Amino acid sequence: MKTLIYTLLTIMLCSSCFAQNSLKDGKHNYDGKTFVVTKNSYLGKTSISVRVVGRFENKPLFYLKDPNGLPMSRKDIHVDTNKVKEIIRNILEPHTKELSANKDQITLQFTFVQKDGSIESISYSLNGNTLISLKEIAKMDRQIKKQVKATFTGTEHNNYFFINYGYVRVIF
Repeated sequence: MKTLIYTLLTIMLCSSCFAQNSLKDGKHNYDGKTFVVTKNSYLGKTSISVRVVGRFENKPLFYLKDPNGLPMSRKDIHVDTNKVKEIIRNILEPHTKELSANKDQITLQFTFVQKDGSIESISYSLNGNTLISLKEIAKMDRQIKKQVKATFTGTEHNNYFFINYGYVRVIF
């Protein structure tokens, strides 16, 4: 009898893991935003990229004001990556064990507006078998954009409209 109860309990727990909202290719509307999900395969590994359709979707982005200007150095871009990681860990805290067992990780790439350091867009890269849902990504996106800004030193940043900053990785 104990074996039957343990078996049923295991099936119920596992089914809740598989009942997660898996990320599917295409455009998805959630929380008033449009998310574009793309699955990629390379050398037998699948990855998922998620991005939010931004203000400048399908419009040419002019990153440089002066094409002859100096390139921007990463040391001149200041972002509180620990704050980003803290936000992600707080949102995903209830699922930490499952994410760790699944060897999940999430990598973020940012595009900042030079004028005020606000976040224009964030791209999320995840494992192909991720347990992270679109709802959780939307919550991350909202909180990170609200709480994180970049600051810039030097003068090269004045040559840009938008400044790319990548990779902040959280491994579970």
